[in-house]
Amino acid sequence: MKKGLRLLVMFFSLGVGAGQAAVAGAGGTPPESGDGFTVQLSAFAEQEAVNDLLHATLVVERRGDDSARLAAAVSRIMGQALEVSENYPGVKAKTTAYSTQPVYQRRDGESERVGWRIRQTLQLESTQVEQAVELTGRLQELDLQLTSMSFTVSEERKEELRVSLTEEAIDAWRDKAESAVKRLGGREWRPHQVSIDDQRQSPVRPMVRAEAAMLSAPEPEVEAGTSRVRVTVSGTAWGR
Repeated sequence: MKKGLRLLVMFFSLGVGAGQAAVAGAGGTPPESGDGFTVQLSAFAEQEAVNDLLHATLVVERRGDDSARLAAAVSRIMGQALEVSENYPGVKAKTTAYSTQPVYQRRDGESERVGWRIRQTLQLESTQVEQAVELTGRLQELDLQLTSMSFTVSEERKEELRVSLTEEAIDAWRDKAESAVKRLGGREWRPHQVSIDDQRQSPVRPMVRAEAAMLSAPEPEVEAGTSRVRVTVSGTAWGR
């Protein structure tokens, strides 16, 4: 068995004879089911991978009683941020949410508008972590606030892992199916219906959450952590 491969076998139902040959949900009648039986089981292969894709969210926010002046200030700061980001070609930067909200205060038992709050969000994404962290520090110097930073496995890396993990999971499923049929008295077996599920990664450290002091630091300390990439093979084996 390949090193690092974890197997999980689950027996859901077993039918013997013509009346119980098809497993519920198997999606059809197995070949030569009149004198055989079916077993439903699953196996998976997984591998821990270093998170190589950084996501960072920064915001610029202004409050006051002149909404036009606030909007101009937010636009100016975000324009500077985008201009600085162009110096980091390895980092993808894009603006997302923009909101203008009234600010209310209760006076004499009634709510009264006392000002405005304008906020715009900038998102960064990169597999070049050092560049992204350096850019984050420079953007904070422009008065943007870092609100979150997280790491995941990039799609390119996940696809590489899925190829090898799929092969391992299929081999594991075949071994378990053959073993199960033989243990149940069968002399021959064949796959009936098989599905492959390449699940999203299960993060060991899904997010790097910073303390307030780190969020305001020019270059925050980060640790990417790891995630598990898993491929599961499930299906029905026919035997007799």
